[in-house]
Order: sequence, then C-alpha cells, then structure tokens
Amino acid sequence: MKKTIFLVGISLLTILSCANESTLATTATPQLTKPEAVSKFNAAIKKVAMIKDPAPSMPKTSAELSDEKKDMLIPAAKELIASTGVSSAEIERQTNNDREKILKWAVQVYGEYNKKINQNYQSAN
Repeated sequence: MKKTIFLVGISLLTILSCANESTLATTATPQLTKPEAVSKFNAAIKKVAMIKDPAPSMPKTSAELSDEKKDMLIPAAKELIASTGVSSAEIERQTNNDREKILKWAVQVYGEYNKKINQNYQSAN
C-alpha cells in the first residue's frame, strides 16, 4: 500500500511539474504578442500555401506566385505595411500599385518583425 501511494505521489509531482513547464513555455512565446496586421499577413500566407495549383503545361523555373495568390495576399500586405505608420497614399506612391513591390515591402516588414521578436526572445532566455 505504501508503495502504491508513493508511486502515485511521484506521478502527480511529475505531471504537475510538466504542466507548469508547458504553461511557462506557452506564456513566454512571441506568438501571443503578434500585432493584428502581422497575424493577418501570416494567415494569408498560410492560406495561399494551402492552395494547390493545377499542373502547369510548362514546368516552372521559379517559385513565382500566381496572380490569384498575389491578389489574396495584397490586402493583408497593405495592412501590414500601413501598421508601420505608412499611409495608403504613400504605399501607392512608392509602389505605383505594383503587386510585386507591395508584396516585397510587406515581406520585408514581416521579416523585420520576426527578427525583432526572435532577438527579444533570445535575450529573454
């Protein structure tokens, strides 16, 4: 009987310890502090990645996005750029509404955000 109680006690301590560590790990992750614009752009990227393109008649030589996929990313990309304090008029002026330029700019902002979050996360550990 004593062995059973002892084993149950150790099991409970182990479970509580693991649960505490997982709680700490999830509260310290940078995912919880993402601004809404970054989350929307990330979701748009994931949505576009899930869409399967039909087999092309000619093999592609680059990882270029289709026009439909670019159109899906543009609203989130513009919102992400605007979240840095740039007005929509300035976005239009600098990119001439060229989807390629808008997406490049948004990916740059997204990369800078992720780099900053990773640096903050590493310095906290």
